[in-house]
Amino acid sequence: MSTNGSMTRSSRDTKKLLSIQSHVVHGYVGNRAASFPLQVRGWDVDALNTVQFSNHPAYGKFKGQKCSPETLREIYEGLIDIKVQYDAVLTGYIPGDDGLEIVSQICTSLCQRGIKWILDPVLGDNGRIYVSEGNIKIYKNILMSGDVHTVTPNQLELEVLSGVKVDSLESLKTAITAFNHQYPVKNTIVTSVELADDTNSLYSAGSLYTVDGILRSFYFKVPRIRAGFSGSGDLFSAILTSAIMKYDDRQDSEITETTALEDISLVHALNEALSVVEKVLLLTFDYEVRAYKEKGVPLPVDVKINDLKLIQGRRYYEIDMGHFEPNAL
Repeated sequence: MSTNGSMTRSSRDTKKLLSIQSHVVHGYVGNRAASFPLQVRGWDVDALNTVQFSNHPAYGKFKGQKCSPETLREIYEGLIDIKVQYDAVLTGYIPGDDGLEIVSQICTSLCQRGIKWILDPVLGDNGRIYVSEGNIKIYKNILMSGDVHTVTPNQLELEVLSGVKVDSLESLKTAITAFNHQYPVKNTIVTSVELADDTNSLYSAGSLYTVDGILRSFYFKVPRIRAGFSGSGDLFSAILTSAIMKYDDRQDSEITETTALEDISLVHALNEALSVVEKVLLLTFDYEVRAYKEKGVPLPVDVKINDLKLIQGRRYYEIDMGHFEPNAL
């Protein structure tokens, strides 16, 4: 630990994460979806909760409150006072423009101490934006700052932030290229991309720059599960954070145009995250199918599942390698 009281990194076997996301008492979204899997993977997680709800809104009703910007700042200052050290910070859902500004200041302060920021820019999903224009502007400013190490927009968020509509692999590459030209982020990971000509699959893509400043992009094609899962994105961000921190320092600083995809650490990290999340989703879906069979009613098409079987799937969190095939984009 440094003698000046700053939260600098030290040599520790267990990595430590500050996770700034929502919290629910019941269910698994936000910090509730991220903390336990990361702990199984050996992380010490400090959860700074941006909201405190009884359950997530997909239930149709909930009670609770948002954490005020002042409270977020006060809690962070308390962490500074006791000289907590972190290796990474993960941010997810942050309500309100003022709250996002405070979290931006917190994370900028952490980044100045060499801590890696993994940012999930929560703007909307399924074709619907559910934040203000001010929120979008703040996210753009954050991404332009150069502080973010890895950003994980979904398809809609990539479209909003890049200004490019995504409906094909070609347009996906165009959007990723436009995004990287606008924002100096080391790693870009795009999640849950749906293409009109392939309704049986979902796509996830990644990009990073070579040592010569050339953008390398790749993608994975994964089988689509006919269900909607609350919390799957938060679980994905958590596993991806862990995988990136495991692989990140190996060799990506030496990537060239001819480096094989299998030799790029970001490819391994994304493959690992996709593989772990798929196993948890399949397990959760299997539980849902059995529940409907026990009721004697048919499973709805694209059934909505409120909660992941996060505890039952704990054996999957320590998977080291992915099983999907990477493709150049």
